[in-house]
Amino acid sequence: MTPFRWATWCRWAVGLSCGSMLGGLLANEANAQFPPHSGIVYPAPLAPQTVALPPLMYVRIAGPKGMKATFYRGEAKGETIETPAVVGLRPGYTYRIALSDVPGYPGRVFYPSLEVRASLLINSGLRHSDFYAALNFSGEDLARSVSGALIRKIIVLEHPDNAVPVATRTNEPLEIRVPGSRDLLNEAQEHGQPLVLVQLGQRELSADELAYTGVSGTVMLPGEKTLAPPRFPPSGPWACFPVGGVDPHPYICVPDGGDIGMPVGYGPDGKLRGLDPSDTVAEYIDDKGRKRITPSNRVCLCIPRYVITRGEVAPVAQIGLSAPGAAKLVNGLDVVAGQQVIATQGQKAMLEVARQKQHASGTSNIYGTAITGRIQGLEVKTSLRALERVEGVALRPEVQAPAGLPLHIIKWPDKCGAMIGDTVAFYLKFTNQGGQPISDVVIRDSLTPRFEYVPGSAKTDREALFTVTPNDAGSTVLRWEFGGVLQPHQTGIVSFQVRVR
Repeated sequence: MTPFRWATWCRWAVGLSCGSMLGGLLANEANAQFPPHSGIVYPAPLAPQTVALPPLMYVRIAGPKGMKATFYRGEAKGETIETPAVVGLRPGYTYRIALSDVPGYPGRVFYPSLEVRASLLINSGLRHSDFYAALNFSGEDLARSVSGALIRKIIVLEHPDNAVPVATRTNEPLEIRVPGSRDLLNEAQEHGQPLVLVQLGQRELSADELAYTGVSGTVMLPGEKTLAPPRFPPSGPWACFPVGGVDPHPYICVPDGGDIGMPVGYGPDGKLRGLDPSDTVAEYIDDKGRKRITPSNRVCLCIPRYVITRGEVAPVAQIGLSAPGAAKLVNGLDVVAGQQVIATQGQKAMLEVARQKQHASGTSNIYGTAITGRIQGLEVKTSLRALERVEGVALRPEVQAPAGLPLHIIKWPDKCGAMIGDTVAFYLKFTNQGGQPISDVVIRDSLTPRFEYVPGSAKTDREALFTVTPNDAGSTVLRWEFGGVLQPHQTGIVSFQVRVR
């Protein structure tokens, strides 16, 4: 049997060394069975300091009170822990877990599979274990599994732009039920980046099978501080950012402030237009009586949020086979085949021809050698003109720079990261940096659907009229109206609190 070559291991290690987030495209179906090994003998892994492994994906396993979970980490005997518990899992592997001591199911063991495809990359000042994903095996999930259904769940890292405006809790993520006629993976990708694929059916596994599926160096149990490198390379498809994965920054960063999308401005009716969710702008009247608008800076908070897409596949029949001297029962979802009709079909037409008119940006005249000759008797006279180049450039029209905006507004939060349910305070400071007084300052802050304004938390150091109105994203618009004049170099500060949802 050919031993595993060090070159192969090094190529894998180099691929992991660029690990920021293991994104990659997911397979159409999660591998519900345990991943097969080739039987090749692998040498001892490289020293921990020579291999830069990707971050672990932390998952909180929970279920009915008293339930226990057993993990196999490359040894014949598994390790059992009480739930709920947070465990760290390496991306690129499929894990088989044994759930036992479930209330209402004495002596019965459930064997869900977890296929981890990605993990987070967060700020070095934050801990990955604080931003775990909650995986709850509810009583309904277990009951439907016993009745013969295959429960499928996908843990999705939600994109802030597609955030559902619903308040959630860290241990109780939003669960989206997907009908059987729709593809579960496509639905998950509509909300963000799929991270973990979970399947729970009726299949029962022996202790030998569970031990065979486990890989040492891939599971960090509660209370452990370090984890050795894995014994085997990843058994599932994965990609490494930035080589082939997905940039995790847009998924874990909740931006706020500034002016994105359609620029904020005044419509024909004089009303403000283009105030998108997360925009923060200030209005005022300058010394010449003109209405002006200036946006704030843009900030970003590390607030990842997970949602669960849940699907269910039920068998249409169960088959029992019997023969003299032996009986065999095929019960549940050892084999499941399903077909789905096309719910939506779309086709993108590629652009065939693109034309653009361009004007001349310059002219160039080249004068070459000029020879003239005439015959005067037997004498030939010539004149030679040296090569010359004359160029002319058509200058673009000058664009006048816009006049400086005297009002300057900056925004900052009291923390760089938060978890679901936390409270974050924002501060806005506005300053008249011009040499002339301005008047009628109005500050508007449109909150994203991930933020919920805490009533009564708005404060200001200047007298102002404060109002709260709903926006199109399912959140609110905060508005401060300051009357009177703001003299040069005068400032003002407003603050408010939001609850992360």
